[in-house]
Amino acid sequence: MELEALNEEKQILIERLGVHIEKKDNIPPLAARILSTLILTGKNGCTFDELVNNLQASKSTVSTHLTNLQHLKKITYYTVCGDRKKYFIMNPKSMILSMGEMLDTWEKEKHLHIAIMNYKEKINHIEPENADQHFDLEFHLDYLNYLEQASDSIKRIRERLLEKHKQ
Repeated sequence: MELEALNEEKQILIERLGVHIEKKDNIPPLAARILSTLILTGKNGCTFDELVNNLQASKSTVSTHLTNLQHLKKITYYTVCGDRKKYFIMNPKSMILSMGEMLDTWEKEKHLHIAIMNYKEKINHIEPENADQHFDLEFHLDYLNYLEQASDSIKRIRERLLEKHKQ
């Protein structure tokens, strides 16, 4: 009975996580469900037939999404000697790649906010007599501080993951 309850919980989590991934990564619903299934299945992975059956989708649709997810480096597969099946798993480096993309985006945002803040400071200096009309720069300073702290935190996590994958 406990295993049945866990399987039910897994199905609910696959759906919830799938919706989250679909919106966050802007990918089709089935691709997101494939990812959430693989995340919750772990290192054993899933075969093509298991994904078709569990997700109740056509073979061609599952095949298309598996190909696209492999191209995006989100998933990979392994084979077992003597077994012709592919076992699909999350790409172990997928999280590291995502963190790198996140850091790149934040770095661009940081430079943009610095440029905007510098522009606003120049405008404020041109008209010192209209202090009540000056741009408030506090938001930019707070946001830059947030980006710095968040980036430092993600860098530390990313470094730990990189070290783990070297082993």
